[in-house]
Amino acid sequence: MELRHLKCLAVLAEELHFGRAAERLGIAQPALTQHIQTLERELGVKLFHRTKRSVELTVAGGLTLEQALRTLQQAERTALVARQAGRGEKGLIEIGYVGSAAFSGILSRMISAYRKTYPDVELNLHELGIRQQLDDLQNGHLDVAFLRLPVRYWPVGLTSLTLLSEPIIIALPTGHPLASRRAIPIEALADESFIAMRYMEGVGFHAQIADICRAHQFVPRITQHAQQLAALASLVGAGLGVAFVPKSLVKLQIAGVVYRPLTNVREISSLALVFRKSEPAPAVAFFIEKVRRTLRSR
Repeated sequence: MELRHLKCLAVLAEELHFGRAAERLGIAQPALTQHIQTLERELGVKLFHRTKRSVELTVAGGLTLEQALRTLQQAERTALVARQAGRGEKGLIEIGYVGSAAFSGILSRMISAYRKTYPDVELNLHELGIRQQLDDLQNGHLDVAFLRLPVRYWPVGLTSLTLLSEPIIIALPTGHPLASRRAIPIEALADESFIAMRYMEGVGFHAQIADICRAHQFVPRITQHAQQLAALASLVGAGLGVAFVPKSLVKLQIAGVVYRPLTNVREISSLALVFRKSEPAPAVAFFIEKVRRTLRSR
């Protein structure tokens, strides 16, 4: 049974005239007759009563027509979805991100810009550690990831696009002796207790901070860990330690926390979109391209 035969059935049932139905279908009348006869043979029933003056649906034809119309509608929907998917207008994108991407405003800006152009693509967002994001990108569980660079562990086949570069600052409890300064040299923090994100050790921002401190002749003494940036800032506010953070975190205003620049740290923290070099899924490819265009429009 072919869709073209069902289409002939539907049009002939509307027109109840072989000549007009054939004209609507853009085929010759004998061809229409052949299609209907083929369908009747396949089904083993008569679909129409034919006389020299009239054409009428049989009872079997009426019941068959109901199912044929549903089948044709579903076929049209299937074709539409397939075309939309091919144009990147339909699909599902799995997106990983680190918490600082959300606080920076980059994540929301890129997602908002994409959804205005592709509102029918489903987006699933997952806050994950950097290493897990990289692994999930490589094995296909994620399509793109917003994370902090640099990354020492870099799976084959991935590439990145830098979205934002910003200074590294220090978060202090308001009652800390150094909080009265307008800016703080990093050496003044050598004996402090530090709070760090648990999933960041050895990669991304955490690795960068370790390198910076090592260059200034000390190793940060980490005494507390946090799973979320809001929790990290809250621990600072509680007086449990200080924390290196990207400058965009100043948007997170927590009682008891002040933020100060570092006078002698030139390194910057970069937020990047990471994705596979070869991306076959149209929706994902168009997401990456939309991010590029949004960056250029700043």
